[in-house]
Amino acid sequence: MKERYSVREVAAIAEVSPETIRTALEKRALRPSHKHKAGKAVRYGFSVRDVLLMKLFTEFPFPLGKDDKDALKAVLLRRAKTANRWRVAGPDLVFSSGQVEVIVQCKHIRRRLAHNIATFHWGKRRIVRSPEILSGEPVFRGTRIPLEHIAGLFRKAVDEREIAEDFPQLGARDLAYAKLYARLGPKPGRPKRGLQIRRKRKVA
Repeated sequence: MKERYSVREVAAIAEVSPETIRTALEKRALRPSHKHKAGKAVRYGFSVRDVLLMKLFTEFPFPLGKDDKDALKAVLLRRAKTANRWRVAGPDLVFSSGQVEVIVQCKHIRRRLAHNIATFHWGKRRIVRSPEILSGEPVFRGTRIPLEHIAGLFRKAVDEREIAEDFPQLGARDLAYAKLYARLGPKPGRPKRGLQIRRKRKVA
């Protein structure tokens, strides 16, 4: 069975915001390979090619119209050699508009996405939960270092070298996963209500 990724996971792997993914879904610029209903909610499952398509949409130097986006999907998802103003040129893609050609060098983008996907899967195996360690909070295997704490440092833009110095038990792959995890953002659903403490008045 091919791996499928959620909206949050695609956003983290493609290094774009979840709102960008949701906007593309609303405008039907991006159609996931799989979707199903879970109660009233719709769950999407994106393939690796869907992730690449989303990355190209966001990295292209100017906005693409619907026809050009559909043509790019035909090239990437249906493996057409040419479609509208797009054509395949070895490992790259070429967009032609009049006398102007834009060459999209896909090798670097594919390599970056492959790195992020490998980091994502490695991290899922690296992170463990145990009721005996920090009340079941996800930690890096063999440590008592919470994943959420390290991800929070990345969200605060703390320098990676500083994090590595403060947590020598964590390797480069640990930090790479924490950085990716930091981009996942909060899970959808109702926010947790803070604990409320009220002092009961004494009746005279």
